[in-house]
Amino acid sequence: MDAQKRKIAYEQLFEKYSFFFQLEKLSSIEIREQAKRLQDIYVEDLGSSFPNECVHFKSHMKNLEVDEKPKNIQQMLVFIKNNDFSEMYPYVVIALRMFLCTPCSNCSTERSFSALKRVKSYLRSNIKDEKLNALAILNIENDITKKLNYNNVINIFAAKQARKKMLD
Repeated sequence: MDAQKRKIAYEQLFEKYSFFFQLEKLSSIEIREQAKRLQDIYVEDLGSSFPNECVHFKSHMKNLEVDEKPKNIQQMLVFIKNNDFSEMYPYVVIALRMFLCTPCSNCSTERSFSALKRVKSYLRSNIKDEKLNALAILNIENDITKKLNYNNVINIFAAKQARKKMLD
């Protein structure tokens, strides 16, 4: 199941940026449409001139000699940086960097151990295993814990503590 989810996530990511891999094959209209879709997803990061920048970047790539043409996203970004085209294509640079910075691995196990390490180092070794495990799970599953209604949790906790004090 997880493998299927990852496959779908990678396909969706590739779909968003796929026009960069086909700049010379796509028409200017197709590039503009796909760039607009990407810009609509990342409104805060990519300005309204992004689709036009992509079309101009396509023209620029088309005029290069075969041996000078970048063959992948990383080479495109290096090409732009090396030739001082960053000011000419600022949003193209941002989009390429966003794609390159997207994590390529899904190591949930490593993230779990990393979360446990953060919790353990914060609390040092003054905590019992049961409580440490519970805190680690809360940290790892933070997307669920963010949705919790803390007022209910606090009220339940307060009620249990009040009973404990009365019994002592």
